[in-house]
Formats: sequence, structure tokens, C-alpha cells
Amino acid sequence: MRWHLTLTGVCLSVLAGCGDARPHAELMADAAADMEAIEFERAKARYDSARAASPDDADAHRQYATLASYFSLHAAAAQAWERVLELEPGDPAAWEGYVHDLRWAGIFETDRRYGEKILRILPEALRRAPDRPVIYNEAQDAAEDLGQLDAYGAILAEVRAMRPDDQILLHAADALRAALADQEEGERAQVVRDSIGAALDALAAEAEDDADVAAPVLYRLAAGYDDFGILRREDDADRWLERLEAAPDRGVLADDLRYWDLTSDFEMARRGYADSTVDMGRLAAEGLKSRDLGRRGAWVDRNHTVVTQRALASITGDAPSSRTVWGAATVVAEPPHAPLEPEVAGQLFDASMAVVRWREGVFSALRGLLYFGIEPRAVLDAATAIEEDLRAHSPGYLYPGLQGDERERSRQNLIDMARILQARALTQLGDSQSAGELFEQVATESRDETTLGEYGRHLLRTDRPAEALDAFVEALAFGGSRFRPLADEAAAAADLSPETVEERLAVRRPVVEEEMERRELGNRLEREAPAFALADQTGIEWRLSDLEGKIVVLKFWATWCGPCIEEFPHFVELLKTYEDDEDVVFLTVATAGSPREQVARQIEEGGFTFPVLFDEQGLALDYEILGYPTTFYLDQAGFIQFKREGFEESGYEEGAARRIDALRTTADATASP
Repeated sequence: MRWHLTLTGVCLSVLAGCGDARPHAELMADAAADMEAIEFERAKARYDSARAASPDDADAHRQYATLASYFSLHAAAAQAWERVLELEPGDPAAWEGYVHDLRWAGIFETDRRYGEKILRILPEALRRAPDRPVIYNEAQDAAEDLGQLDAYGAILAEVRAMRPDDQILLHAADALRAALADQEEGERAQVVRDSIGAALDALAAEAEDDADVAAPVLYRLAAGYDDFGILRREDDADRWLERLEAAPDRGVLADDLRYWDLTSDFEMARRGYADSTVDMGRLAAEGLKSRDLGRRGAWVDRNHTVVTQRALASITGDAPSSRTVWGAATVVAEPPHAPLEPEVAGQLFDASMAVVRWREGVFSALRGLLYFGIEPRAVLDAATAIEEDLRAHSPGYLYPGLQGDERERSRQNLIDMARILQARALTQLGDSQSAGELFEQVATESRDETTLGEYGRHLLRTDRPAEALDAFVEALAFGGSRFRPLADEAAAAADLSPETVEERLAVRRPVVEEEMERRELGNRLEREAPAFALADQTGIEWRLSDLEGKIVVLKFWATWCGPCIEEFPHFVELLKTYEDDEDVVFLTVATAGSPREQVARQIEEGGFTFPVLFDEQGLALDYEILGYPTTFYLDQAGFIQFKREGFEESGYEEGAARRIDALRTTADATASP
């Protein structure tokens, strides 16, 4: 288990501002000014210095915790919240922040001790902050991950004995009842939900004509009817949420519900599932009023989407799609149409720069500016600064759950993306030579479909079709199918036959596939697999210790995960391939939060017969899982060697066979005299 992030709250680095000897008041004032200017990293460093200078200033710790949490430094944020609560134990917002950051530190560090700490401090948190529903939500999720819903229930029962009429607590108890029922067989889950629905209907009837009904009652109704884990009656939920928002004593009770309501409405409209009259701009403007820094940042990104769509709509003629703006392979000039009207271009530039400052979707925003031909110099400067930030390990760019080699590979990929943006900007600024040198350097140092395809695109634009064709063929061999039209265009420009691309690809693909295989099989984790003893859907217990000497393919999935379900037929094909191979075992684990009845239904509907183990012990935490599906390949000694996240249909069976054969070959080599 990793606890190294818990130390970062002490002093992130000298460069970040630790050891700043300026007066405390001056540091706090400068940090506040940085916040106003959306210079969050600098503000965080100054607040860190201020709390070091004045350890008893709760506000310095509070502001630092808020920014650390925004940058997903959750362990450091939790440590800072802990200090706030030592100084001001009655601060309900600090309790909420503390529990939230403990929860997400546990997720991103995949360390069960954070969740266990939530359960230890939960009674005090609920005593000090009874009006914070987020505390209940995070605590139940942590307990579910740990397989300790019963322990969480015991805490709720203890608190409920002291506050029997607490409506927020009653809603949390309903959510727990539904979660526990999902773990049982038969019709229990529906019986429980029907019971909860009847209780809510009775409460609604009492509150219907009561103009002075208390906000906690309105919260219980709005949340209960709108909870995916309990009921889903949207019209009722909307009606009670509207009343809750108008309640004079609402406090923060509507914040969480309103955020998710707005987010759902926005995403439905963005994907074309909502009524065409839905005003996405209005939703974004409302979302930008969020009190929470992280949520406001998410709405900065959504607002950029709205402004981009307006820009696309302003183009006359055959308007491009957002996919064209944000990354399609093309060699046409940028912009490929008449420039945007100055007012529209200005709005898009402002929205894009806001995204860059908030570090939300920065690469999409800068790609969009280049596509429209807006301010390439500003894009060049921004992309250069992003590269410098990434090289300096600045927070806010990488997915926070990545660790070790995986994190370093992601950081290098983002550096490559920043350099490609710089090269594209240089092209628009007329410096094709510098752009070409940068494209070539990136493609040489980091050979993959994107870097090679972008280099080929530049070569084709600068009238070097023969060289462009070679780059595109390499990109295709790496899996960059989107560059196929450009490869054909390069072949035609070089006066070569249409068959040339396929002929060259047939030569290069085996070589590149061998290169990719060496990369993949060379990146071994060499990590001892956590032990488990879990029962499957038939009641048979599977112990990892009983599988010693066998290669184990262990797939974690969830009932609510679409790609997991899409993967199952391919997983079945693997089972058929290895059904007579006694040296390989395939197991699946349904993660915590996957109802047993739903697991049974999905397996039955698919006609699947493979073992499904139920994770009710927090095994996903021990295996450091951050997304689903995730598949592990364990060698004969019980060590995790390969980890595959997500599902990609192309080459699925072949890739699995390569990894299994590699483990078998390693074992054979080890056994040889």
C-alpha cells in the first residue's frame, strides 16, 4: 500500500513556494489574488507557505485543502482538513471536505485504510455536520468498497437512536437498505424499494400543501425519488427539488442534487437525446455558479463546448462536426473555411483560455483554436507552458490514479501532444521549417499512430508526398486507421498506384506488431497478487492459493459497465480456446455495487457459464482498480505480470493469447535445467 502522498501536504517543493519567509498576511493576500486570477497552482503554494508560517490559522489550511483537492492531491487535502478540524472542530464544511478527500485518496491510491478511517471518524462527523448529505454518500461508497456495509449500518443505527426524525439520516438509511437488499437473492430488492417508495409517497402527501415544510423533508423527497440506488421517478424528483431550492433554510442541501441534475440535462442535450429547445448555454451559466471549485471547473469545460458549438453553427455552408474540430485527420488548411466573425472568434478564444487556466480539457481547447485559425501565437505559448508544467510534474494534467511507470508513460504522451500543438501553431505562424523539425523529433522519439500520423500530415502539406506516405503507413501499422484516407492521398500525390498503401502496409505491419508486442510484453508489473477467497454464483469458493502453478486470467467488471458487457462474448471465445488447457484458469469478479440479481440476469441473458465471483471484501481496492473492465494476468507463482484496462475489440483474442503464451514461455524457461 502507498502512503507517500500523505507527506505532500507538509512541503510540496522548494520551487512551489515552501520556505517562503514573507509575512503571513502578505502570503494570504497574494494567494487570494492568485485565486481571483485563476492561478491555482501558485495560490496553493502560497497557502502552503502561509500555513507553515502560521500553523494555527485554520483558513490557510482550509484554502490549501480546497486547492489540493481540486488538483486531486486528496491525501494532502485530507491531512490539511484534519488540521482545520483540530482548530475548528465544529466546521461542517471541513468535515465534508475531510470525508470527501479521504474517500478519493483511497480510490486513487487504492488503499483501504482511507475508507477504514472514514468509518472510524464517521460518528463524530455526523455529530458535528448532520446537514451534509455528501458525508453519508461518501461513507456508504467507502463501506461498500470495503465490504463493510453492515458496519456502516451499525453507525447509522447508533446515530438514528439519538436523532430518530432526522430526514437526511432517514434518506441515508433508505439508501443503505437498498444496497443491502441488492446483495440478497430473490425478490428482496424490489420489496425494499416498494417499501421505500410507499414511505416517500406518504411523506409527500403530508408535505404537498404545507408551504412551510422544512428543507430536510424536501431533501429526502427530492433525493429519494432521484436516487439511482433507490427509486427513479424524475418528475417527482424535479418537483421537490424545485421546492427545495426555494426553501429559505435549504443551506447546502440542494447543491449536490442540483449539480447532478444540471449535469444530466446538459449531457442529454449535448448528445441529442433532449428536447431541441433545451438551452445548453443557460445550463452552463447556471453550472458556473457552483460553490465547489472542482464542479465549477467542470462547467468551465462544458461552457467551452457550448461556445464551440455556436462557432460551428455560425459557419455557412457545409458545417464541420465537433469531431473534425477536435482531432480528425485532415490536411486541409486551417481554418478550412472563412474565418469566424470577430465576435464569435473572441468568445471562443476567451472560453478556450479559461479552460487552459482551469486545466480542464486543455488539449481539446487548443486544438479547436488551431482548427479555427485563432491566435496561433497564444496557442504556441500555452502549449509550451503546458509542456514545461508536465516536465516539472505540475498537478492538474494527469489522471490522478496513475502510478509508477503507467503515470510516466501518460505524462510523456501528454508532452508529445503539447509538442504537436506547438508544431501545428508554428505552421500557422509560417515557420514550416521549425514545425517540421519538431514533428520529426516527436515522431522519432515516440513512435505511435498519432505522432507518425501528424508528421505525415505535415509532410503532405509541405509537398513531400513520398515521405508522407511512409509516415502514414507506419501510423496505419500502429493502428491509426483514421489516417488511411491521407495515406491514399499521399500515394496519389506521389504518382503511385492505389495498391501501394496496402502493399507497403503488408510489409510493415508484421514488423510494427512485433515492436508493439515487445513493448507490451516487456512492461511487466512483477507484483504479488493479493490473496482472495470468494464464492461464485453457484456457491463454490475460489481461493487464489489453490491455483498455484496455473496461469490465471482475472477479469473485474461491474453490471453498470457497458464495455464490460460488450467484452463478455470475446471472453467466452477465450474460454473455448483454452477449455482443454489445464494450465490456464479464467475467473471474473463482479465488483462491489453490482446487485446479485442483475449479475444473474446479465449472465443468463448472455448464455454465459463462466464463474462469477462476488467481491464483498474490497478486493478491487487490493488489486488497485480504478476503472472497469480491468483484467489481470497472473503467472504460475501468483504474481501479476500484465494488466489491461478497458475493452478494445480489435485484436482482443490475439492479445490475450500473446500474454498467456508469454507467461507460459517464461515458466518453461525457468523450469529448464
